[in-house]
Amino acid sequence: MRIWAKLVTESKTLKSTEIRVENYDYHIFEEYVREIAYKLDIPTPVVLDKHIIDFTVYKSTRFFTEDFVESVNFEKLVLENIG
Repeated sequence: MRIWAKLVTESKTLKSTEIRVENYDYHIFEEYVREIAYKLDIPTPVVLDKHIIDFTVYKSTRFFTEDFVESVNFEKLVLENIG
């Protein structure tokens, strides 16, 4: 599986990255998010059950500015399962 992450502001992608996951496990979803945040050089957002469920069921989830403890310069972080 590949997870594509992108930082979005005003419907424009500012930055994106991708990680490969051998055997997806929703129990360690927060570790995937931590790796993505590191690669994008952004703070790690707070991962809620809603994010895990959305990604597992709908293959996509979004983190908005209120999901970050620190201030960020983008509107949302979007994660998508691209296969």
